[in-house]
Amino acid sequence: MCVVALALNQHPDWPILLVGNRDEFHARASAPLHRWDDGSGIIAGRDEVGGGTWLGVQPEHGASVVVTNVRGSGGPDPAKRSRGRLVCDVLTGTGDHAAPHLAQIDDFNGFSLIAVQQRHAQLITNRPAPAMAPLTPGIHALANEAVGTICPRAARLAGAIQRWTASGEAPTALLDMLQDEGEPALFLRNAAYGTRCSTLVAVGANGAGTIVERRYGKGGQPCGETALAFGLKS
Repeated sequence: MCVVALALNQHPDWPILLVGNRDEFHARASAPLHRWDDGSGIIAGRDEVGGGTWLGVQPEHGASVVVTNVRGSGGPDPAKRSRGRLVCDVLTGTGDHAAPHLAQIDDFNGFSLIAVQQRHAQLITNRPAPAMAPLTPGIHALANEAVGTICPRAARLAGAIQRWTASGEAPTALLDMLQDEGEPALFLRNAAYGTRCSTLVAVGANGAGTIVERRYGKGGQPCGETALAFGLKS
């Protein structure tokens, strides 16, 4: 996931809104949004190379989680653990990194992760240094820069969400905003590497939620949309 934002307790009807674009090589195999049949209870798309996910929900655990990679010198270290598997552990509350602590965070290549459980949110990152911190009500946006670094792309998404909160539009309007190709672009259109999907998690005040994924192929052409309803356990 390369640009993502959480709006926490910013809308009276939708206290949890998680939106973002996943940018990836089009050749990397991925399964579309679905309810996983492995007993994990996860609802997400799936990276068929690493086996994890970039953004998903786990209703029984009351969790919504998203991860972005963080740019660094050189390529990823293949000896490090999968960031997508970290998302799965945090979503389910099981596994070696279900509740990661600072000593474990460097098990992974550079990342920033937002985890929401009920109406409480936490940021976990290992760039520029391992850190974990609660997120207060507000709009929190990330892209591929280390935490604390100015990121125009993240700021652009945060501004779009701020405008949406006063618009009276349905949450799905945020998916249209994620197609913005202005400068800096939220949506990347390219035949080799670009925006593969836009995802929205919207949880209402009563705990009823929807996750929607719009998928794109080479050159940014639409290639499918999936919407699934769920209810977060309190």
